[in-house]
Parts: sequence; C-alpha cells; structure tokens
Amino acid sequence: MADNPALEAFLAEPRNALVAAIRSDGRPMMTPNWFLWDGARFFISTTKGRAKFRLFSRDPRVQLAIDDSTGFRYVVIDGTVEIRDDVDSGLPLFRDLRHKHGKGGQTDDELRDEMIRDQRVLLVVTPDKPPTEWLSQGF
Repeated sequence: MADNPALEAFLAEPRNALVAAIRSDGRPMMTPNWFLWDGARFFISTTKGRAKFRLFSRDPRVQLAIDDSTGFRYVVIDGTVEIRDDVDSGLPLFRDLRHKHGKGGQTDDELRDEMIRDQRVLLVVTPDKPPTEWLSQGF
C-alpha cells in the first residue's frame, strides 16, 4: 500500500467503516464501526451479543464502506471475516484500535478485564482484492 500514501493516510484517520453483513433472508445489515487497518487486514471490535457476531458466524462475507464527510473520497472493500475471540492474543489490536479513536489510558489488565466482561471479539477482515483494485474515489 506504500504506493498510495493518500489512501494509507485516509485509512489511518479516526473514521468509521460501514460494515455490511448478510442476513439469513438475504437483506444487508449495516452498522458504523471503528476500524484499524494494518496494511493487509481490517480489525473491528464487536461483542458476542451483537447481530454482526451472529451473522458473520453464519456467513463470513463482508463489505466495508469508508468515506469522509464531504463524500469526495471513499473506498469500498469486499472481503471475508474471521472471528477471533482470544482476548489475550488480540489485546495489542484492541489497544491500537481504541488509541486510533481517542480512547485509552488503561493498563493491560484493565483493558483485558473490560474486553472479557463485554465479551469482545475481533472481526478480522481480509480484502478479496489489493487496494489498487478497491472501488474508490479521490485516491
């Protein structure tokens, strides 16, 4: 992704991704979520009690839409979700995700306890195509 520094900077900004899952009747279900992009995958935090967890447990297909408030820049990414529920191995990602969006200041033990109490999992989205092939505008 180093060949597109504008897109890399855009994805590093604290913004939401609209996360679209597929309901059992075929209709989409979309919610805005914080995300973290590591250059290969997107990481999104959710809980086991949310619809996204149930839907992605059944069908791992996903679409993300990330835009800015002007509407002049956006990317749309198709991909596949892997659900990771090991809080300890995901702790650095939970921390980085929260830090990106202005949250933090907890010790590892405090963050771990909160993630376990909330039944947090990480949705790990692997794009189907490289960034050069994403539907986008403004990059």
